[in-house]
Amino acid sequence: MKTVINRFNKSALALGVASALSLGMIPSVEAVSFKWGEVDGSFDSTWTLGASWRVEGRDWDGQIGKVNHPRFDWSGYSAFTDTKYTAAEIWAQPGSYSSNNDLSNLLYSKGDTTSEIFKGLHELSLKYENFGIFARGMYFYDRKLNDRIYDFNDPLTGNRYDPCADKRAKEVQCKDIRLLDAFAYANFDFNDGANPLTIRVGNQVVSWGESTLISHGIAVINPVDLNILNAPGAELKEAFRPQGMVWASFGVTENLSLEAFYQYDWEPIWVPTPGSIFGTNDFVGYGGYNQNAQLGFNANPDINLDFLTLEYNRLSNMIASGQSIPTEQLVQMALAYPTKVTLVEDEAAPSDSGQYGIKIGYYAPELGETEFGFYYMNYHSRRPLISGTTADFSTGALLSDMAVIGQNAGNINRDVLLSLDSFSKAQVVYPEDIKLYGFSFNTLIGDTSVAGEIAHRQDEPLQIDDVELLFAAMPQQLANAGLRPDLDGLSQYTSHVKDVGPGEYAEGYIRLDTTQAQMTFTHLFGPTLGTDNLVMLAEVGGVWIHDMPGFDELRLNGPGTGRSGGNPNMPGIIEALHNGPETNPFPTDFAWGYRIVAKADFNNVFSGINMSPRVIFSHDVDGITPDPMFLFTEGRKSVALGLSFDYQSRWGADLSYNSFFGGVGTTNAMADRDYVSFNVKFSI
Repeated sequence: MKTVINRFNKSALALGVASALSLGMIPSVEAVSFKWGEVDGSFDSTWTLGASWRVEGRDWDGQIGKVNHPRFDWSGYSAFTDTKYTAAEIWAQPGSYSSNNDLSNLLYSKGDTTSEIFKGLHELSLKYENFGIFARGMYFYDRKLNDRIYDFNDPLTGNRYDPCADKRAKEVQCKDIRLLDAFAYANFDFNDGANPLTIRVGNQVVSWGESTLISHGIAVINPVDLNILNAPGAELKEAFRPQGMVWASFGVTENLSLEAFYQYDWEPIWVPTPGSIFGTNDFVGYGGYNQNAQLGFNANPDINLDFLTLEYNRLSNMIASGQSIPTEQLVQMALAYPTKVTLVEDEAAPSDSGQYGIKIGYYAPELGETEFGFYYMNYHSRRPLISGTTADFSTGALLSDMAVIGQNAGNINRDVLLSLDSFSKAQVVYPEDIKLYGFSFNTLIGDTSVAGEIAHRQDEPLQIDDVELLFAAMPQQLANAGLRPDLDGLSQYTSHVKDVGPGEYAEGYIRLDTTQAQMTFTHLFGPTLGTDNLVMLAEVGGVWIHDMPGFDELRLNGPGTGRSGGNPNMPGIIEALHNGPETNPFPTDFAWGYRIVAKADFNNVFSGINMSPRVIFSHDVDGITPDPMFLFTEGRKSVALGLSFDYQSRWGADLSYNSFFGGVGTTNAMADRDYVSFNVKFSI
């Protein structure tokens, strides 16, 4: 039988180095093997106990909403009766003009633990002849989040925030037992092994492309769980979310291969949920609906769903009691909260079908043993975008809302509030049918592994600036109802995307073609500078957005842009709404950055214990990518210093310090969240 070597894989060197360097992983222990008749099996287990601590104080002047500063006493506030503070009084204080991004920052003080986690990971492999089954599962419990150990209470309700109140948020970040990979496979050899075929069916991870540290490249088949990835002791195999699909690989010749997949399951990226230390958006992520989206156009506090429900139950009892309330006053009460907050609906998931891809791999020994990959994919966004429904402030809608409120006296809940036409509603959506064309290569130049890739996307959805979207959802509808004619035409959305009317759906993104390119260099120095081994990896990448609208036409959404970029035709209105235009920069049509990691190994430093220090440096050099790319923010930097220990590939420990700094203005949302993390692991 002829033996054919399968060369068509991502550089094992770069992938292994990136995993070990970035996450401080311990070497894999030999699995527990067993035999059951003619079935060969193995079972792996790893248990991890870890914690993280915040070691930097809050930046009250830059990262916390002005209205959430403890200098303001919001007790007794009600939008039905009193604003309590004027806009001028609030704007005169330091802080951010937006309070939609500071919940996680408020919950954790310097010195607090941000995670206290225990988790187990288990893998089972069974093989019979050329058939097999593989399954991986995990469970975890985070004491910090479950016990709600915070020193911050909501300034309106006095209640302590519960990050586990929402069922999905609880499963994602608090505690869960979950099945990860679960697939069956078969290997076939045709023509005496000249044409190998492998087929896998089930929940699995398929990794295409050559990127190791910069995301959003070709490797988009499987979404990532960013909550687990940021947890102490995280491993990549825990973080990549397997999806249900059929995958096959066929060796056409010794140098040419074909791969293809068809997904029958769609799953999103699990972004850091509100309440976790890495959360930078209060209303996106599971449980975010509890926070509402704060419009921030007036002098009002951070109004969450609990407080809103209390207020509307109070109003409903007033109406149901038969108390005589003039119509004009009823209308004003109906406008009180819909002009201050946007409600958040449940996310809208795309279809599970219609996702597929093909890869052609070619090995060219005459070109320095270079491997090439050519890709095509059609997939649905794994990254969240915001769309929504505009408010309806017509007299009929307001009176109808008041009737609904009166009919539900004392029983106002989220469902009743969502049924009110006067509230605008935001919704997380995942647009379908993004087309990706890709090219990759990896080769050796001397002793250095060099790899690169290009990912060109057609019709990639990019988020419109959320302030412009909210302008269309609320102020524009006040103008449409004749209540504030001076606000007509305020939003770029209505002038350049769609002139949305009352109660209409507003798609919050535009589709543009984008191109992302990156290069990766990996070098094994071997025994160097007193180490037993030294390895370094560098990756540089950039993103081009084709035909991106100009800032004066339609701004896209980026970090730190809590105010409108301005309207040259209405400068006075912009000044009155939020004290002038935004001073932080908005996304650009090109952005780039680089990542450098290094790891040294010192074997048997004492009693058979191996030690491996590492350093990771990240720098976003120029430009800002729009959401939901979450890639580059000009000037942003981070450094991670780590030290891991390994004993016989069974016991491991890791200590790391992570620092975030740089950025233009207040665009770096993590700039005040340095943290230390420690974990111990045991594997069998």
